[in-house]
Amino acid sequence: MTLLPLFLCGLLALHGVLSPVGHWRAVLDLAGGSLRFGLEITRVGSQLRGRLCNGRECQTTDVRIVGDSLILEISDYAATVTGALRGDSLTGSYRNVGNRGPRTIPFRAARGRWPSSAAPRALLGRWDATFLQDWGTSPRVFELRNGADGLEGTIISNTGDYGHFAGGAAADSFVLGRFDGSFVYLLTGKLSGDTLRGIFHAGLRTQTPWIAVRSTGKPHLKSPLEVTRADTTAPFRFDFLDVDGRRVTNDDPRFKGKVVLVDIFGSWCPTCHYAAPELVQFYRRYRARGLEVVGLAYEVTGDTATDRRQLRRYRRKFGITFPLLLAGINETEAAAATLPQLTGFTSFPTTLFLGRDGRIRRVHAGFYGPATGSQHGRLLREYEREIEKLLDEKVTVSSPGKTRSSPPDPPAAPATPR
Repeated sequence: MTLLPLFLCGLLALHGVLSPVGHWRAVLDLAGGSLRFGLEITRVGSQLRGRLCNGRECQTTDVRIVGDSLILEISDYAATVTGALRGDSLTGSYRNVGNRGPRTIPFRAARGRWPSSAAPRALLGRWDATFLQDWGTSPRVFELRNGADGLEGTIISNTGDYGHFAGGAAADSFVLGRFDGSFVYLLTGKLSGDTLRGIFHAGLRTQTPWIAVRSTGKPHLKSPLEVTRADTTAPFRFDFLDVDGRRVTNDDPRFKGKVVLVDIFGSWCPTCHYAAPELVQFYRRYRARGLEVVGLAYEVTGDTATDRRQLRRYRRKFGITFPLLLAGINETEAAAATLPQLTGFTSFPTTLFLGRDGRIRRVHAGFYGPATGSQHGRLLREYEREIEKLLDEKVTVSSPGKTRSSPPDPPAAPATPR
C-alpha cells in the first residue's frame, strides 16, 4: 500500500512539482511592508542546502523536508524558516527564539529570482540621516550605491553598521532590506527635492520615521570611542563560567602581565560574526608577543544549556581558541549591571583594550563590518596600532602590590664606528 504513493512522490519530484531545488523570490511580511530576499535551494549528493541572499551576500543554511514542508535551519541564530511546499509556492513563517519568547513573522516565496533594479544618481552617495523616535532623535548615515545586483548599501550608527542591504529603486523611491536569520531590517525612502524621507522597519512591527540630507563631510555621528566610558583606576574585573562550565577570572595566570582584548558580544549578533574572525587573526598574530583575548557572551534565551550550545557552535565556526565566557543575557540594562566599570554601555560588540596592568586603555563600542568598505579597513588598522602600542609598553612596579604601565626604553644609540 505504501509503495505506490512513494513511487508517485518520486515521479513528481523528478518533474519538479514537489522538488524545492531552484531559486525563490522570498518575502517576510512585516507590519509596514514586504522585506524581500533571495532563497536558493541546491542538492549536494543526497542532502539539500539553502542560501539566504541579500543581493550579493548569502548565508548557507541546512534544509529538511518534513511532510509537505521545507524547513531551513539557521543554526547560527537558533532560527528556522518553514514553508509548506505547494508546487511553485512556499507559505509559512520565520521563527527566532528570544528572551521574551519566540518571534514569528509570516514568510512566503515563489519560484524565480528578484529582478535587479539600479537607482538613479540622485539617490546614490552618503546621506546624513536622523531617526525620529518617541524619546528623541538619533543620527545615522546611509550609504547607497549601485552594485551588480542593483541598489545596495548599509546603515551606520554611532556604534557600527547594520550589515549589507540590497533592494531596488523606481524613479524617486527606493527599498532596501536585510534578512540574515537574525536581523530583520527594511529601509524605505523617497527623494523630495534634496531631502530623503522614509521609514525604517525593524522586526515585525517597529517602524521609525527618518529624514536625511546629503552628507557634507562634517561629522554627523559620535565617535565609537566616546560612547562608553570606563573606570581606569583599577584593573578590569570579570568572573564568569566558560562554555564548558569552568570558572575564569581576570586574575587567572594566563592574563597576568598580558595585553588583553575583551570582546563583549553575543552569538545572536551578526555584527559580532563579522568581528570574530578579525579578533581570531589578531590573537594568532600577536599571542607570542603577549596578547590574550577573552569573550564575554550575553546570550538570548537565559537557558544555560541552550546558550552554551550556541556558544560552542560560534566557537567552532570561527576556530576560536581563546576562552568564551557566558556572562548573561543580551538585554542592555541587564548586561550593563554585570559591567560596573563601564558607563553608557549600549552596543554588541564592544571591545575593551586592557594594558599589561589590567586597566582599560580604550573602549570601542560597536564594529564597522565589510559593508562599510574603507571604514572597515581603517578600523582594523586602528586596532592593530593600539595592540602594538600596548604590547610595546612594559609593566613596572610602582608600589607593593600595584603596577603601572610605562613606555619601553628608547632604543640604544648606534655603536660608534671603529
